[in-house]
Amino acid sequence: MLGLLTPTPAGWIDAALSNFDAVLLDHFHCELKAASNGTALVARYPMFPRLVRTLSDLAREELEHVQQVHDELQRRGIRAHPPGEDPYAIALRKSTQGDTPKSEYGALLDRLSIGALIEARSCERFALLKEHAPTEALRAWYAELFASEARHYRLFASLAEEAAGEELARKRLAQLAEREAEIVERLPLEPRVH
Repeated sequence: MLGLLTPTPAGWIDAALSNFDAVLLDHFHCELKAASNGTALVARYPMFPRLVRTLSDLAREELEHVQQVHDELQRRGIRAHPPGEDPYAIALRKSTQGDTPKSEYGALLDRLSIGALIEARSCERFALLKEHAPTEALRAWYAELFASEARHYRLFASLAEEAAGEELARKRLAQLAEREAEIVERLPLEPRVH
C-alpha cells in the first residue's frame, strides 16, 4: 500500500484492540507531531511556494484531527499527556544518517520522504482500524482518516519530486521504504499507530 514494502504484522490489530485507549493516545501524539512537522518544514523551506501553501493546509487539517482525537480521549475519560519517544519515527530518521543525497535540497528530500512513509504507514493501519475499531462510529471516523492519510502520502511524495527532481525523489523514497520495512519487522507489536 502506498509504496510500503511490508504489511503491518498480522498481530498488530489484536494488540491495538486489546488496548484501544493507548492507540488513541498515540494517535493524538501522531497528529500533533504531523502538524508540527508541517509547520517546521514551512519555516525551514519558505522558498518553495507550493510547499508553504500545501503544508500550511496540512498542518491545519492535522490540528483538526488533534482536536477530534482529544475529544474522543475526553469522552473515554483519558487524560492526555506529552508524548514519549516514538521508536518508529526515530529509527526512520536515523536510517538516513550518513547517506542523505548530496543535492542542494537533500535534507528536505529525506524529510519529505520520511513524511510520506509515516503517512503511508498510518494510512495502512487506519485501513485496519476502519474495519476493526470497536464501534461503528470509530470505524467510520477511521475511514475518513484513512483517506486523509493517503492524500498526505501523495502530497509528501509530490513535494519531494518537486524539490529534488522526480528521478532522485523516487529513488530515495524506494531506498527509505526498504529501511522502513526492516524497522516495522523488528519493532515489537504495541498498541500504537506506529
